[in-house]
Amino acid sequence: MTFTPNQPDHQRAFGFQPPTTRAIPSLMPDRFGPNLVGSLWACAGIVAGSLGPWTSSSTLDHSGMDECGAITLVLAMCAVTALIAIMVRDVTPEMKNHCTGPLVGIAVLIVAVGNAAAIVGRSTEVAGPSIGWGLWAVIASAVILCVTSSTVAHLIRFQAAMITRS
Repeated sequence: MTFTPNQPDHQRAFGFQPPTTRAIPSLMPDRFGPNLVGSLWACAGIVAGSLGPWTSSSTLDHSGMDECGAITLVLAMCAVTALIAIMVRDVTPEMKNHCTGPLVGIAVLIVAVGNAAAIVGRSTEVAGPSIGWGLWAVIASAVILCVTSSTVAHLIRFQAAMITRS
């Protein structure tokens, strides 16, 4: 039995068939969706953390809205708006809002770490306040938002470059 390049798969050796056409890149790569969903979940974590307690002491908890939680809440809503716009639109070379997520993540991280440093500075007293779970949630979610949205932005830039080359 001889094998020729044009035989059907069931007659070919080991079922191997070389690619006949070059694959055209899809508008949304497989790795794009999970990172986008992760970015949206990170924004939800920032919103929840902004509403939660940022300082915790033996007598009183202060919510994030008493500190700078309003700033992080507004920034998270801006990121959600930009990420949903990315989700519903096609990837084009003209798309410019792909950097909103990473920039919001960095801004939220700066605000949250600054507040955490201020709280730690006040905790030198005997019964001083400590960092509450809301601020920890905002810091962790901001890091996740930075990583996932940076990946989304990189994939959008790569995809736009592939579109312009074709």
